[in-house]
Amino acid sequence: MASAAGVASAANSGGKSQIDVLNWWTSGSEAKSMHVLKQMLADEGVDMNNDAVSGGGGANARTVLKSRIQSHRTPGMAQVMPPAIDQWCQTGLIGSLDKVAEAGNWDKKLAPRVAEGVKCDGKYVAVPFNIHRVNWLWVNKSLMRETGVDIPRSWPDFVDALKQLKQAGITPIAGGGNTWQVATEFDAVVATVGDAEFYRKALVELDQRALASDKMVKAFKRLRTLKQYTDPDAAGLSWNHNTGLVVRGEAAMQIMGDWAKGEIINDGKTPGKEIACVTMPGNDNAYIYNNDTFVAFKVDAKAKRKGQAVFANTVMSPKFQRRFNKAKGSIPVREKTSLKGFDQCAKKSAKLYQKAKKADALVPTMSQDQAEIGAVKGAIFDVIAKFYNTDKMSAEAAVEALASRVKQAEQMSSLSAG
Repeated sequence: MASAAGVASAANSGGKSQIDVLNWWTSGSEAKSMHVLKQMLADEGVDMNNDAVSGGGGANARTVLKSRIQSHRTPGMAQVMPPAIDQWCQTGLIGSLDKVAEAGNWDKKLAPRVAEGVKCDGKYVAVPFNIHRVNWLWVNKSLMRETGVDIPRSWPDFVDALKQLKQAGITPIAGGGNTWQVATEFDAVVATVGDAEFYRKALVELDQRALASDKMVKAFKRLRTLKQYTDPDAAGLSWNHNTGLVVRGEAAMQIMGDWAKGEIINDGKTPGKEIACVTMPGNDNAYIYNNDTFVAFKVDAKAKRKGQAVFANTVMSPKFQRRFNKAKGSIPVREKTSLKGFDQCAKKSAKLYQKAKKADALVPTMSQDQAEIGAVKGAIFDVIAKFYNTDKMSAEAAVEALASRVKQAEQMSSLSAG
């Protein structure tokens, strides 16, 4: 079997390689993370074009991807989340990374659930970058000390903290800027009313009984509680802008994935020190995750295929895994990568990840395209948005709409597939 180094060396032979990489990483920390990749690829003789498309939580980039394929300008690698990989596999447009994966022994370096998500028919077609935890609560510690409010650990404590902060004239929650952010909050809220198994039943398996349950009614009620303590002028504000509000002390807390760490670091603060990373109160029994993955598309030019091989090999290297994930705020997807020099929150996330793996409490996030895509995700987002923006809509009505819309979306998706 060829060595991973041999694959990289072979990929670099025969002239300069190139790779066109389509993605939606445009915030400060995300751009910094991609610069790490661009620099490391340049060291391997590969010229990377970072084609970053902003907006829509990745929706705009997905539209651009389809447009580029239709106009015969297919990128070498494109950011595609695992559920969508299955759909792309049916198009015949996907390339292969199986030789690189075999040489690099990926089956031993990736958790089985992660490896399964980047394969088509048992063959590797994509490379995973990282593991993000979604259900974090980021807290400005100095604001909490100044107001005498304890960092919350349970849902009742959380609500008490929100009330105290509002009474003190401080914006309790930075969030709610768009439906994607609200859905991210909803992810965490659903896990406060049940364990990982309930979350999996409702938002991954789309079990109708779970979607229409009293627990889901409770989740919508809790989402409305959050809205009462969110800046009323938050509409239109990006997630990283809201992270900045917490860092600067203009808001006390934010519910967001650990990609927020990159923005915290960019603003000169240390995650776990000035800004506390706390499991979303009530989420002790669930680790809601997503991992960013890049798919190899079929390309004609030999130099581009070589670029894909070096790209995948570099991403899975320990050096890249450490440098990239320190910049991005995530933890390495490559098992047993050293976390020496990582911040307290990364080390905490890694411990919680391993604990959740053993307890079968790892659940893929709905809000970040890890569990649901297309019409089903759109239906869930529509119900969440309507409920969040329509105060007169009851939680019971939202749950009824959720179960109905999801069922309809599943039926329509089945018809389309047929």
